[in-house]
Amino acid sequence: MKRLAFLLTVLPLLLAACAAAPLPVATSAASTALPPTPFPKVPRSGTPSPTASPLPPAVTATPWPVEGTLAVRVNVRGGPGTSYASLGLLNPGEKVLIFAQDPTGSWYQVRYPAATGGLGWVTAQFVQIPTGTQVPPPVASTPAGPGGRVLQRLNVRSGPGLSFDSLGMLEPDLLVSLTGKNTTASWLQIDYPSGPGGHAWVTAQYIQADAADLPVLDDYGTPVASGTAGATSIPEPPTPTVGPAYADNDSPASPGVRVTFSASGTRQFTYASQVSAPQGDPADWVAFTPYAVNAADARLVFSLACSGSGTLTVEISQAGSPLSGWGALACGDSDKVIALPAGKDYQLHLAPAPGAGLQLVDYVLTVQNLP
Repeated sequence: MKRLAFLLTVLPLLLAACAAAPLPVATSAASTALPPTPFPKVPRSGTPSPTASPLPPAVTATPWPVEGTLAVRVNVRGGPGTSYASLGLLNPGEKVLIFAQDPTGSWYQVRYPAATGGLGWVTAQFVQIPTGTQVPPPVASTPAGPGGRVLQRLNVRSGPGLSFDSLGMLEPDLLVSLTGKNTTASWLQIDYPSGPGGHAWVTAQYIQADAADLPVLDDYGTPVASGTAGATSIPEPPTPTVGPAYADNDSPASPGVRVTFSASGTRQFTYASQVSAPQGDPADWVAFTPYAVNAADARLVFSLACSGSGTLTVEISQAGSPLSGWGALACGDSDKVIALPAGKDYQLHLAPAPGAGLQLVDYVLTVQNLP
C-alpha cells in the first residue's frame, strides 16, 4: 500500500514535467541562421494580388562598336567629309563596325584595316543599323595637342611644298592637330590618317595657329637638329594651294555610288563630291536602278547644287551608251522630274564644263524615286 501511495504521489509530478519540457528538434547551422520563408500567396485566377508589383523592364545595353550594313557602294575616306582622300570602296551588303560619329551625325567612323590606324569614315546616310540602336557618341571636334583652324579651302600635301602630291582637301573652319613645321615655318605638318605615317602638310598662311613651339621638321618629317633656323624665321609668302579635286578613280565599271531604289527600301539618296579639269578628278559616275508601281516608267526627282569655279555637264547612260530624249540636268536645278523606264540600270556622268584655267566644281546631287 505504501508503494502504491508513493506512485500515486509521484506520477502526477512526472506527467507535469513532461508536458512543460519541449521535445528536441534536429537543426543545422543554415536552418538556424535564416528565418523561415513564407509561402507566396497565389491569387485566384483572374484576380490580381494586392501586393504584387510588375517587374521592371529588362535593360539591354547597346553593344559597342555598333554593327551596320551598307545599303549602297560607298567611299571610305580619311576623315568625315568628301574633302578627305578616298581610302577605298565598300560594297552594298557589307558589314561595318561603327566606333563613333562626327559632331553633325553625317559620318560614321568605321573599322577599315587598310587605313592608317585601321579606321575610316563613311556617309552615315548609307549605313543601316537596327531600329533603336544608339550610335556611339560624336568624336571630339577639338584636336589633341597644338591645334589650328583652317581659314580657306586648302590642298593637303605629302610634303612641305607644291611639288609634293596632293592627298585631299581641307574645308574652312575645320580644326586640325599640328605636329610640326618646316624650317621657314611656311608649311605646317598636321595629323592626317591617310597621309604617309599618318601626317600631311598644309600652307601655314591659311591656318590660324601659334606655331612658335612646334618642332622643326625636314621634308620627310624628321626633326631638325636644335639651332637650325625656323623657330623665329619669317614665313615666305606661299602660293595658295587651292587645287584640283582628288582623283577617286571611279569609273563606269566602278561608280562612286550604286543605289537600287525600291518601294520598301531606299527611295532617296544624296551624293556630294567634286570634280575638276584639266587636272584632278575629271568625272564622277553615279549608278542607280529605279522602280515603279503599276507603271512602265519611274518618276525621278533630281536636284543639283554646285559651287566653285565652274559648272557641270551631266549625262545619263545605259549599258555604256548615252541616252537621248530624257531632258537635261544642270547646276541649280531643283525638284526636276525625269521619267525613265523602271527596272533598268542607269549611270549619271558628271564632269566639269570646258573653261579657261582650273575648273573645280563642288556639287551635291539628290535623287528621289517617287512611288
